[in-house]
Amino acid sequence: MFSKSIISSVVLCLGLALQASAHAIITPALGVSGTAVRADVQRPSAATECGAINIPQNIDSSTPAVANDAGIFNVTITDFNGGVDGSRQIATVLVDPTGTGNFAKAQPATMLLNGDLAPTVVGSQPLTVQLPAGVECAGGASANKCLVSFTTAGNFGNCVVVEQSA
Repeated sequence: MFSKSIISSVVLCLGLALQASAHAIITPALGVSGTAVRADVQRPSAATECGAINIPQNIDSSTPAVANDAGIFNVTITDFNGGVDGSRQIATVLVDPTGTGNFAKAQPATMLLNGDLAPTVVGSQPLTVQLPAGVECAGGASANKCLVSFTTAGNFGNCVVVEQSA
């Protein structure tokens, strides 16, 4: 009996440790100034696509990715550990044109250049994304910003502010 509880405890702790080591972040990240670090990574969910970031406080102060006239923009993904757990491949990318974090009516964007599913080393890769056709970003004080939520194959990610050109 005693050995079963010890084994169960060890397995639980090991599982939690492995879960905590998985991280990848897409930059420029909402609410992150300077170089992103492991602690900046969020765990998006259907209820909180941007993780624990205060959207109204950060949408206008975050560095935006700028979409060209075709709605194409570039970002960078950085993983902090290798393998699928630190995947640099985007599984879902959703666009909230209101910039409020209301992803209930979000539209999927198109990944034109995606990252590696299971990188063997940590590092960064460029990502190229295209906003959905006809989307008009209306968020922020300038009323030309969207929120784009990225979730990796390892279930980590974050939001990026995307600014449409005039």
